[in-house]
This record gives sequence, structure tokens and C-alpha cells, in this order.
Amino acid sequence: MAEQETAAVRNANKHFRKEEQARQGAAAWKEYVDQEEVTRLKTARLRAQRLARDVAKDTVAASTPVPVGKPSVKSSSGTSVKSSSGKR
Repeated sequence: MAEQETAAVRNANKHFRKEEQARQGAAAWKEYVDQEEVTRLKTARLRAQRLARDVAKDTVAASTPVPVGKPSVKSSSGTSVKSSSGKR
């Protein structure tokens, strides 16, 4: 009879281990899904910020005037020459 008890105990332990493994697996899967959702939300937030920054940068770039080069100076021969600052 002691042999049957040990077989019953082994069977109970095996069943318990399987249930425990199933609980741990479910918890790990839930954590994985939660992290995936957090990552998706963070990526969407960062993408929106990047697009807003790019639009703002394009708007500022479009509203600022384009710098004009140095004015040309007419030489005595009638050809236009760009003025130089003397630095080389």
C-alpha cells in the first residue's frame, strides 16, 4: 500500500507541476502582451512628435527669407564682380 501512495503522490506532484507551469506561462504571456502594447503606444507617441517637429521645422524654413548673396559691384570695364571681404 505504501507503493500506491507514493505513486499517487508522484501523480499529484506531476499534476501540480503542470498546473504551476501553465500559470507561469499565462503570466509570462500576459506580460509579453502588455509590454507589446506599451511599446506600440510609445512608438506612436514618438512618431507623432517627430512628424509635428518636422512640420514645424518646414513651416519655419518656409517662412524665413532666403539669404541673398553679396551684392555685385560693377568694375570699370562694365562687368559685374562680386565684392570680396579680403579673407582667403
